[in-house]
Amino acid sequence: MRSCLLCWMCLIGLVACSEDSASRLLDGGASVDSSPFSDSGSAGDSGVPSDVGAMTDAGVAPGAELFSPERLIEVEVELSADDWARIRSEGRELTATLAGCEREFDYTYVRGTVTVDGQTYEDVAVRKKGFMGSLSVLRPSLKLNFGRFEEGRTHAGMKRMTLNNNKQDPSNTHQCMAYELFRSAGVIAPRCNLARVVVNGEELGIYTHVESVKKPMIARYFEDDGGNLYEGQAIDFVPEHREFIELKTNEEANDRSDFDALSSALLVPDEQLLDALGQAIDLDAFLSFWAMEVITGHWDSYSGGRNNYLAYHDPTSGLFYFIPWGTDGAFSMQRPFTPENTAASLLAQGRIANRLYNHPEGRVMYRERLRELFDRVWDEASLLAEADRIQGLTEAPQGSIDAQKRFVVSHGQALQRELEMDPVEWIDGVDIGPPMCRIELRTDTQGAFSTTWSAGNARGPDQNLDITLNMDPWTPEQLLVSSGVSQLSPNDAQIRYLSPQPDGSAIIVVLSIPTASFSVGEHSMHGFETNGVVARVNPQNPSGVVIIGVIGDGVIQLDQASTEDGGAVSGSFEGSMLQIRPL
Repeated sequence: MRSCLLCWMCLIGLVACSEDSASRLLDGGASVDSSPFSDSGSAGDSGVPSDVGAMTDAGVAPGAELFSPERLIEVEVELSADDWARIRSEGRELTATLAGCEREFDYTYVRGTVTVDGQTYEDVAVRKKGFMGSLSVLRPSLKLNFGRFEEGRTHAGMKRMTLNNNKQDPSNTHQCMAYELFRSAGVIAPRCNLARVVVNGEELGIYTHVESVKKPMIARYFEDDGGNLYEGQAIDFVPEHREFIELKTNEEANDRSDFDALSSALLVPDEQLLDALGQAIDLDAFLSFWAMEVITGHWDSYSGGRNNYLAYHDPTSGLFYFIPWGTDGAFSMQRPFTPENTAASLLAQGRIANRLYNHPEGRVMYRERLRELFDRVWDEASLLAEADRIQGLTEAPQGSIDAQKRFVVSHGQALQRELEMDPVEWIDGVDIGPPMCRIELRTDTQGAFSTTWSAGNARGPDQNLDITLNMDPWTPEQLLVSSGVSQLSPNDAQIRYLSPQPDGSAIIVVLSIPTASFSVGEHSMHGFETNGVVARVNPQNPSGVVIIGVIGDGVIQLDQASTEDGGAVSGSFEGSMLQIRPL
């Protein structure tokens, strides 16, 4: 759930969302080595070890040409029709996963022929990737492994390629811009550029090519790449999460004593905190990592939601270093995990950030680092120019590029203003507890609809919903239905149930299907690509969208599916609903 909610704020462009609120959802950006954000190869004053471990004799890191930002990588993949159909359809069950009941999941590797920039390889391992927010049948994110079936084989010195489908980033820019800003601040971060991807002759469009955070990348920064590498997905360094955080290296040894040492350091009183943390993490490097999550608007992050991060325990120093990940939702002021905290200058949901910010000296240290890095890396003119350059390279939609520019200007102004004011207070969110399976929160749901495409709301006996909210059947007094393209994305078609409420708000149920798939027949729900969402919206307050629940693990049946204005749209759906907030 934590990596997906950005897609659904404003319900993917419902009529209750204003142009301004829509623009806040489509913020983006990018950078190149020729920008002020190029990687200097060292940490400056951040405390991160030098980027020298895996340099070649010529002093160039492996894969340098493969990560050139000046051009699009051309990637062609050939798979058997059966294998392509198989990996496209794979993915976690939406409501079971969000309920905490499906934590273990592995994608299937298949054998394919891969051509990168004209160089062809047989027997390359290919699989789908994605947790929830990027899941797609039409344009799946992909992982390519050149050495899985042929030991030692690489392309341009790299064993793996990670290709993200930019489902949450129509500007094609968020990830590369964020990682380059982190790197310009001396924070360990993956390299990144863009690729055009073709599978079985079908052009899938622009993907973001991100360096895999594996031992080869770790070796560029550390003398010893044999330490534990953890990945956090809605997980923190607390005892209750010890067995749930994913260990990416040394899985068989499974020695998590380093995790124990950090979680213990977070339990000491304030007067011992800085000393205890200083023995478990590189505190200086963490301050830079934390400040850059805030500067890049990376809300779906460690400090923003205990999500999308990696942490490497360096055997030489005995300290942890944090690495950003999953930045496709960056450059946004969304706060779905902590809606009470709206300051541009602070995210403090992760336990380390939270303890430090609530420590008098730790707060001063954070604010000083935030000011230092903001002054050093945030160059408005370069960012705006880079947005234009990326658009020229990828033909990104003008609206998403314009939204990026608005964010760059407004976020920079907000940070500057808040850094001249007294520090804001942080309002704690939900208490940390052990990950639990809450299968009882899932209920069966179904409905029928009969309306017209883009011609307004329809009412009548054919509209019905069978949904349980707050453990009771929900029986709206008035139910209107409409259908049409999402206001925010022409790639999404929607069927919308709307029930006006006495207080002027509305309860809305939105079913989404890719526009390219909107046709008569049965459509299986898949991640956040084909699914439903239930929310309360207030037309007088465009930012006042409260997500109540999600619908997945079922089907949408279209009996009529016209996409011409006034054409008939009818059908039904059934699935499972997970209520995540009270009505």
